[in-house]
Amino acid sequence: MISRFKPLLVHFLLALFGAVSVFSFAPLYLFPLMWLSLAALTFAIQQSTTPQIAAGRGFSFGLGFFLANIHWIFISLNTFGGMPAAMAAGGILVLAAYMALFPALAGWLTLKLPCPAALRILLLPSVFILTEWLRGWLFTGFPWASVGYSQSPMTPLAGFAPIGGVYLIGWLLCLSVAIIVSKPKWLAGWGIVASIWGAGWGLNQIEWTTKVGAPVRVSLVQGNIAQNIKWDNAFYLDSLKTYLELTSKARGQLVILPETAIPSFISDVPDWYPQMLRDAVAPRKADLILGVPILGTHEAEYYNAVTVMSDPKLPLYKKQHLVPFGEFIPLPWLFNWIYSFMDMPLSGFSRGAVKQAPFALASGQIAANICYEDVFGREIINALPEATMLVNLSNLAWFDGSWAAAQQTQMSQTRALETGRYMLRSTNTGVTAIIDEKGRFKAVLPERVAGILEGTAQNRSGMPPYAWFGDAPLLMALCAVLLGLGWWKRRSDK
Repeated sequence: MISRFKPLLVHFLLALFGAVSVFSFAPLYLFPLMWLSLAALTFAIQQSTTPQIAAGRGFSFGLGFFLANIHWIFISLNTFGGMPAAMAAGGILVLAAYMALFPALAGWLTLKLPCPAALRILLLPSVFILTEWLRGWLFTGFPWASVGYSQSPMTPLAGFAPIGGVYLIGWLLCLSVAIIVSKPKWLAGWGIVASIWGAGWGLNQIEWTTKVGAPVRVSLVQGNIAQNIKWDNAFYLDSLKTYLELTSKARGQLVILPETAIPSFISDVPDWYPQMLRDAVAPRKADLILGVPILGTHEAEYYNAVTVMSDPKLPLYKKQHLVPFGEFIPLPWLFNWIYSFMDMPLSGFSRGAVKQAPFALASGQIAANICYEDVFGREIINALPEATMLVNLSNLAWFDGSWAAAQQTQMSQTRALETGRYMLRSTNTGVTAIIDEKGRFKAVLPERVAGILEGTAQNRSGMPPYAWFGDAPLLMALCAVLLGLGWWKRRSDK
């Protein structure tokens, strides 16, 4: 029994099992390791004797889990932000500790909430996923490394993405693990697990969306501009030249350049440059999309934006989900001091509208999202049903050399599954990829090289259930489960 071990050893082992989870995500995709991590957490909480002990064990697991999965933020703080190493490491520790409060809350609730003993197997999966959702919503949310991503798109559970998104995948994963850890009888337990996974495989065979028109030839450009020179005026014209040369070599009907491919306000770009870009794609009448900051109506208003450079009217998409501490400062009176150590240009972006129309182009109805906006499934579906294709423009050079880009790409794969649309990723340093409606890679460009990913993508229309309803049905169902368990417990105690 776990209670026989010394408490410190238990907490250390839980942190270790939490840290192992990092290998279950991209780029390794060793998804069984998430089963192992969750099995350790489930067993530890089942063996807890008080809510406080369960909360402590949940916290230890979460601390290891998040330190392993978000350690790459150190690169942006220290290497590119100029923050002293000790302060950057301390900042990562504080953030991981904050995020570990959510599995701690799940552990506490598992032992605190009323529930019949025979049905307690439902409790931890339900509260764990509810707290994961809370983490992805509170204070604008940071849903990085939600456990469901580890099963997407590799396992049969990914078939549930069009039904209920990544949180439904996560709940079914946690439920499967809880059943196995509880040492079930074959028919009562393993049969349920097999049914869940079999249903997922069957759902993945369904075509939730339909093709629109012929395949589109696409060119996704990766400039590989190092972060330490990207915003340096001495290299400004070199950056413009790099993207002009790459654009001139592109062969697609739809050409996409990364986030802030033009590292200045569009109003400050030399007059000759936009026209040269248009001339580069004009012979084949291609659509050219790129990222560029734009000014608003007054000096303090500016946006991280995407525009269609091939259209002289320059239609815009303005990023609406900004990165805390990267693109805006939460509670400036408390956190402004951080920027005395960092060199982050344009760190006070304004927010774009929640609902923005896709770009209506010859190559399709193209819905853009920028950087880590693609980790929010509930927001990506705002572009549907109008959008027939999704594109993500990112610059992850802030975390160059880490697994951050691969982890985010796995989230893009899940967005493709949830929406039944192709997701095209054009990034500065990687991962630049063409992802189909099943979350599969059709083509990938090597990271940290300058080049063009040429391939084809298919416009698609239709609305999977998740695209209609988002997370709401699952959240209501999980709350109903908790209320039902509590009611049943009180009724059986009378």
